[in-house]
This record gives sequence, structure tokens and C-alpha cells, in this order.
Amino acid sequence: MRSFWNEVKPTLALAVPMIIGQLGQMLMPLIDAAMVGRLGVTPLAAVAFGNLVVWIPMIAGFGICVSVHVLVASAHAENNHDEAGEVLRHGLGMAAVYGLVCSLFLQFALGWLDYIPRVEPEVITAAKPFIFWVGWSIIPVLGYTTVKNYCEARNRPWLPLVILSGSVALNVVLNWIFIYGNCGVPALGVAGAGLATFLSRLAAFLALLVIVQRSPDLRAQWSRGALAQLAGERLWRMFSLGGPSAGQILFEVGVFNLVTLLAGMLGKVVLDAHQIALNIAAVAFMVPLGLSQATGIRVCQAIGQKKFALARRIGWSSLACSTVFMALYSVGILLTRHGLPKIFLRPDAAGAPDVLSLSARLLLWAAAFAVFDGAQIVSLGILRGMRDVRVPTAISFAGYWLIAAPLAWYFGMEQGWGGPGLWGGVSIGVMTVAVLLVARFAVVSRRAERMETLAKPAGEGI
Repeated sequence: MRSFWNEVKPTLALAVPMIIGQLGQMLMPLIDAAMVGRLGVTPLAAVAFGNLVVWIPMIAGFGICVSVHVLVASAHAENNHDEAGEVLRHGLGMAAVYGLVCSLFLQFALGWLDYIPRVEPEVITAAKPFIFWVGWSIIPVLGYTTVKNYCEARNRPWLPLVILSGSVALNVVLNWIFIYGNCGVPALGVAGAGLATFLSRLAAFLALLVIVQRSPDLRAQWSRGALAQLAGERLWRMFSLGGPSAGQILFEVGVFNLVTLLAGMLGKVVLDAHQIALNIAAVAFMVPLGLSQATGIRVCQAIGQKKFALARRIGWSSLACSTVFMALYSVGILLTRHGLPKIFLRPDAAGAPDVLSLSARLLLWAAAFAVFDGAQIVSLGILRGMRDVRVPTAISFAGYWLIAAPLAWYFGMEQGWGGPGLWGGVSIGVMTVAVLLVARFAVVSRRAERMETLAKPAGEGI
């Protein structure tokens, strides 16, 4: 038991800066919304709509970059610095190509936005220049993510966090300049927020890459040269890990976007309450998400050293840690569910009593599935570290789109249970995914542990 809990400390040491970094990633769109909101309702809606349009291809890119975590961690465990450098080089190439394709597609799709139903034309018009700039920012943000994953896989998570903090501060300053027209620059409004986001993300990428390449401890060894031709076999190996990981993220995010759409169909009160509850749940989710990434790195490093029993202990200890945190979060939600929504909406605002009351009811579901939500994301991280991605992807698809989505529609729309019905359906899906993924980890890790036992001389312990 002592060896089990001894694995918590090094995992948390790696996870804490990653958790803070995840929260920092959430800050930039919130800062844009807060600073643009001073211009009026339409600019605020334009920023929210623009971030929604860009967010889906961006998070798919985050999934693709996961392969850098796994392969660099494995190379680091084997002290193979040349391999780690090649993974970073290929990861940057893959991020650049994917980011360029997404950015070009978003520019091409700007003309299609006018045909989206139920969105006011003035909102779409205001959002187009914002989408233009934030769309191009996909390239540097994926470049930053690739280098960040490289640093984290080599047990240096604080450097990317410092760079990200500087980027967020830079975004505030650039927003002040470009949105409101300070320092002799004309006021660009919503477009200025997009330009500020692009420049701050570009600065973060370039700063992190330059610092890493100047660091004696972190400098990537590019024996073939930074601009040498990329190897197709290596790119495919990386995509075979990153592609399914992107699918896992999209399946989960996609079902929550579907629920948001259904909530909008049920009226403004349901949509507002849903957004408030979702924002509260999202903040807590950053903890198991960061823990998932750190655990995946440590599991991969253990497997790279052929220590399968250690990988199993790391996995179970992280699941226990996530369970404890999310259980405490659930208790906190139950105790504060009537007060927390008031952070987002003044009680004396028009229609506020109905929204706040419904938010409190939805937070009951958030408390109910919190432990399971933490377990499923940590299990995904563990299984990625074990390079097991195909079966978990199938589990994610089945749980979210064959269970959660139909049940959310049935309970929320067909049965007329409204917002609680939508969240009840999603909760059942999340719980199903969590149980299956934990079971998958138990089976795969036990199989690997037995292989290690058989490989040891007779009488030698694990």
C-alpha cells in the first residue's frame, strides 16, 4: 500500500503545472469575451460564436499532438535523445500541416456562415474578422502544444506554464490596444480581439521553441537537420496514436455541443442554466485532465523501462487520486449549488430566478457524474501511455453517441424533462464510458504485469 501511495507524489509534481496550464488555456477566450463585452451584446455574442466555430478543429489538433507526449516519454525513459528530437520535429511538421489545412478551411468557410440558421446576421457579420484571425492562430497554438508536450514528457512542465502565463498577460495588453484603439492604433473591436489572440499565441510558440532549443537540458537533437524530409513511416506511427486520441476528444466534446444545441431549442432559460452548470463543471474537470496527461507520461516512461507492474501502480494510484478529488468536488457542489450560479448571473437580473433554480438542479447531475468523469479521462490517459487507443476510442464513441446522445434526446425532448433530462442522459453515457475504460485498464495492465513476471528469473519479485 505504501508503494501504491508513493506514486501519487511524483505524479502530482508533474500534474500540478499541467492542471494550471489547462486552466490558463481556458482564460484566453474568457478574457476576449470579458473585454469585448464592454462593446455591447452583439460583439460579445460574436466572440462566443467565433470561439465555438474554431474550437472543434482546434481540440482535434490537441488530440493529434498527444502522440508527442507518448513517444517522447518513451524515448526519454530509454535516454534516446535523438529519437525524442525526431518525434518533436515530426510533431511540429504534423501540427503545421493540420493547422494550415484547418486555417484554410475556416477562411474558405467564412462565406458559408451566412446560411447558418437561428443565428442573427449581425452576429455572424461581427464574428467573421474574429474567426479570420483566431482561425490562423490554430497553427501557432498547435505548434506551442507540440513543444509543450515535448517538455512535459521530459519532466519539465513548468517552462511551458511560464510561457503560457506570459502569453495570457500579453493577450490582455494587446486586447486593450486593438479592441479599444489605444497607443495610436485604431479601434478594431471584435477583429482586434482576434488579432490579439493570434499574436499572443504566435509569441508563445516562438518563445517556447527558442528557449527549448537554447536549453542544454531540453534542446532537441535534430541529427538530420530541422528542415530535413519527414519520414512517412514515423508520421503514420504518430498519427496512429494521435488520430484515435483526437476522436476520443471529439466524441466527448461533440455530445456536449449537441446537448448545448438541444438546450437552445428548449429556450433561453434552459440554455443559460446549461451554460452556467457546464462552466462550473469544466473548471473542476481541468484537475483530472491534467492528472490524466501526467499519468500517461509516467505510465509510458515505466513501460519504456519494461516496468509493467510500476505502470499498473501508477495508473491505479492516479485513479484513486482523481476519485478523491472529484468526490470532494461533488460534496462541494451539493453544498454550494444554489450559490455558485450567482457568480455568473445577478439574482436581480431579468429572468434570473428561473435560470438560477434550474442551474442548481443541473448541478445535481454534475455532482452525480463527477467521479465517473474523472475516472474516464484518467483511464484514457493511462491507456494512451500504454499505447492502447483503438478500443478506448470505440468505447468513447459507443458511450457518447450510442448511449448519451440518444438518452439525452429521449429524456430531454421526448419525455419533456427539459434540462435535467438532457444532463441525465449524458450522465448515464459518462458513467458507462468510465466503467468500461477502467475495466479495460485493469485487463490490459494485468496482462502486461503477468508478462513482466514471466520474464523475471524464478524467485525474483516484481
